[in-house]
This record gives sequence, C-alpha cells and structure tokens, in this order.
Amino acid sequence: MARAADPGIAQPPSDREPARALLDRAAWRYFGSCYRGKLRVLLFYAAVATGQSLLVLPVLLLIRRAFDVVIPQRQVSSLILIGVAILAIRLANSAVSLWLRAAHVKVIKEAVRRLREDLLTRLYLFSRAWHTRLDWKTTHAQIVQDTERLDNMSNHVVATLLPALFTTLALLVLLAFLNWVLLLVIVALVPLLLLTIRVTGGVVKRRVFVFQRAFERFSYGIFFVLQQMDLTRAQSFEAEELERRQGELHQLRDAGQRMAFIYAVHGQLQSMVVTTCGVVILVVGGTAVARGSMTLGEFLSFWVAASLVNGYVTTITGSIAEILAGNESMVTLHRLANTGETLPYHGRRRIAFTGRLDLEAVDFGYDGTSVLKGISLSIRPESNLAIIGPNGAGKSTILHLILGFYRPQGGRLLADGIPYDDLDLAELRRAFGVVMQHPTLFAGTIRENIAYGCPEATLDDIRRAARIALADEFVEKLPDGYNTQVGEQGVLLSGGEAQRIAIARACVRRPRVLLLDEPTNNLEGSVVERLMENLRPLEGRPALVTISHDRDALRHARELYCLDNGVIRKLDGMPSGTGS
Repeated sequence: MARAADPGIAQPPSDREPARALLDRAAWRYFGSCYRGKLRVLLFYAAVATGQSLLVLPVLLLIRRAFDVVIPQRQVSSLILIGVAILAIRLANSAVSLWLRAAHVKVIKEAVRRLREDLLTRLYLFSRAWHTRLDWKTTHAQIVQDTERLDNMSNHVVATLLPALFTTLALLVLLAFLNWVLLLVIVALVPLLLLTIRVTGGVVKRRVFVFQRAFERFSYGIFFVLQQMDLTRAQSFEAEELERRQGELHQLRDAGQRMAFIYAVHGQLQSMVVTTCGVVILVVGGTAVARGSMTLGEFLSFWVAASLVNGYVTTITGSIAEILAGNESMVTLHRLANTGETLPYHGRRRIAFTGRLDLEAVDFGYDGTSVLKGISLSIRPESNLAIIGPNGAGKSTILHLILGFYRPQGGRLLADGIPYDDLDLAELRRAFGVVMQHPTLFAGTIRENIAYGCPEATLDDIRRAARIALADEFVEKLPDGYNTQVGEQGVLLSGGEAQRIAIARACVRRPRVLLLDEPTNNLEGSVVERLMENLRPLEGRPALVTISHDRDALRHARELYCLDNGVIRKLDGMPSGTGS
C-alpha cells in the first residue's frame, strides 16, 4: 500500500539543501546535551589551556632581553642560559599539551558514545509504522558516517579550536602590553577577516551538504549491490546496475572535488588576510625601529607574538569548514532523532502472564483505509485456534496488534484482563513465541539464530526446540552441527530449513502463546503433519494461534475463524477450497 513520504524518515538523498541558518541551534543543543555533566570539566581544561598559552610570555621577554641586552653585550653564557630556558619552557608546554589532548579525547569519545547510544535507543523506541517507511540503508550511512564526522569535528573544536581561541585572547593582551599601537593595526583588519569567513562559509556549507548526500547515495548503492546480487544476476541486469553505481561514484568524486576545492579557497582567503596582517606589522614596526621609537628587541618580541597570533587565527578560521561540515551532520541526526513516531504503548506494569488474550471491538486501518472492523477475539490458555482468509484481509495485522506493534484506532487489547495501555509490552512479548510470515535469519550459526532473544538457553534447550521444529533432522547431519554458519538472511540454508530454524526459535523460550503466521511455508505436506503434531503437546501447553492457508496446518486447530472484508467470524468446520 502506497504511503506519503514522511519528512522525518530518511528518504533517498536529494542535492537540494533546505533554506536555513548557517548553524542550526536546535541541532547544536541536541549534540550539546551529549556533553551534559562535562561543562565544568571542559571549562577547567580551557583554563589550563589559557594558562598554557601564558608560557609564551617568558619566552617573548627572554627574546627581547637577548636582542636588546645579551647579544649587544656579547654575553655568550647568558645567551646559552636563555636558550636552555626557552627549551625548558617548550618542554613544559609539550607536556601540558599531551595531557590536555588525552583529557579532551576522553570527554569527546564519551559524548559521541552518548550520541550513538541515544540514536540506537530511539531506533528501538520508534514505532513499527515508522520503521516500515524507513530507508534503512540511508539511515545506516547517516548514523555511522555522521556520528564519525561529529567525532572528528569535536576533536578539532575541543583539542584545537578552543585552545587556539584562548591562546589568541591571551596573546592579544600580551600584544597590547608590548605595543598597543601595532595591536590596533591588527584589530583594524578583523572586519576583513570576518567578511571573508561569511562569504566563503555559505559556499562551504552548500558543498558539504551536496557531498554528504552523494556519500549516502554511494553507501545505499553498495548495500543494494550486496543485498540484491541474486536478483541482479537473475534479471541479467549487471551491466545496467554497474553503470548506475558508476554514475554514483562519479557524482561522489565530483562532489568531493568541489568540496575540497572550496575548502582550499576558504583556507587561502583566510591565509591572505592573515599574511596581510603580518606585512602591515612588518612595515609599521620596521618603520618604528628605523625611526628609533621602538627597539629591535621590542619589535622582534612583538613580531614573534604576532606570528603566533597569526598561526592561531589561521587555525580558528580553518576550523570554520570543519564546524560547517559537523553542523550538517548534526542537522541530519537531530532530524532523525526527533521526528520518528514512538511506540504505541508506554505502560510499565509487569504480570505473570498465563496466556489469556482478548481483542475487544478492535478497529484498525492504514492511511485511512479500514482493514479490521470491530474485531473481537478471545485466546485462552492452552487453546488452539486458527485464522484463515484471503490475502490482504488483515490476518497478519491481527498478529501485529497482539504483539503491540500497532495500536488499534478503536477498541482495545487485554492480556489476562489487563489493558495493553497499562502493560510493559516488551516484557509481555517475552511470553510470546512468534514465527512471522517472512522469518528472518542473520549471519551467524544455527545455534545463535535459534537462541536469539533467549540468551539463557542452553544447548539442550536449543536441541529440544530443534526437535520440535524438526530442524534436528538436518542439523545433526551437518559437519559443524549447531555451529554451522547460515549466511546473511540464511542464504546457506534451503527455504524449508530456514523455516524450521525460525520455528525452533519461537519454541526455545517455552512461550505462553505461540503465534504462527504461515508457519509451513516451504515445507512439504508430510513435514507439516509431523510439525503440527509436535506443536500440540508443547511443554507448558501454550495457546496456539495459527494463520495459514495450509489445510494440513489448519485441521489441527480446535477453533477456526475466517477473516474477510474486515470482519471475523467463527466457523463450524473447514471451508471448502482452503489451501488454494
């Protein structure tokens, strides 16, 4: 069923950048929340960085003394001592820098961990309806790549930009002390620097946006190649698919080149402004020395300090591009984190579930189209019922409602007489064994796939569940037995083998309710008969709910219901034509 695009869901990337401010405040607040509790620590590190920057003061004073006193008076021993002192100060500076770097990295990595944890948590909190509309390949690229970009940006900002800012401020105070007239010359050129930042910043932001979208398309394409290789080959579409991916690679290359070039232009413009400052200082200061209004030592100490300022200003302006790139990643992740539909139930009550479920006058539909109309159904402990109906009638929807994946638009569901609204649905689902219509296996061993969701299961538990599902018949013949790899999505198993593994997974946790949606897909008739016989006397006598078109699977049910046109009715016997 077609659905309108949701702006909160990752759509196929577009190169059209939405109109917004250079920096997104809401996105920065979201990322800043990951640094909660660390503000004082960062301020302390900033204070240490400021103190570290003051180490340049004795160096400058030593340089001035060397040129104004020591060298003219040929005091070689004093000159050596000055050199040793400068080296010692430099060594102390390096030690502090290394300590600060280690401290910064610890804070940053913890903040990025919090960000990734928050995004991961939100993925589990978003509704199934949201996930069904999700472009998961693009979302995967965004979460992995954009959090890494933020990691890099944070390292650049905290470990490089902030120390540069504080050091620049300290050096400006020192320059005012050395010669306030020359400092005014530097300050006069600041508006020119800000203008170049504003002009190139917008271009950098656009180029970064285009590159990130191109990278997401590239990541999406690689996922498609790996996931749909059999389909591509079966359709003899390799050449066309390769051409499509090559087009994406060309787009990524071009976007990367344009971004790298504007980075270079941005850096060169800032460098030109900084160099202009240096030339002006050289001319003005040199003239002052020539006229005798400034000593050579005073000029050289100012020149060294100004050169340091120029270097730090270059670092600061060069960080603008990194910050703009990080801003784009923040916007992407902030949008992802805050626009998903949350789970339909938020109860916290836990119960010792016995297996009793009730659907009371349940109405449900998708995007305004009614699927279920006033459905009432009672499932009792140890009951065995089946639901039949034409394709698209909503049989699987009933299963999803029972699991709490969706919330009915009318009516309600109860477990042991308690409304779903009051219950901890994640805890309740621990009492369910579920086989979906399209069961999923992941890359791992047979043992891992059967035990998934039930980590306490022993090998004996796994073998018991495999016997019930008739999976033991083929597993025991494999060279590695339950340690056999199944491949991504179970590609190394046949359809019937994968189905039996999925049924074993549903049985291993000894559920109170066993929900089976077309459980006999890919199974032969003789196997179906034996499988259903095995499921009837399960330990604990769970309630058994089967959705199927297979007569062999349905005839074991003690209660039979038919769902058609959104209405459910109980049948007295097997209708003719079932299984067609």
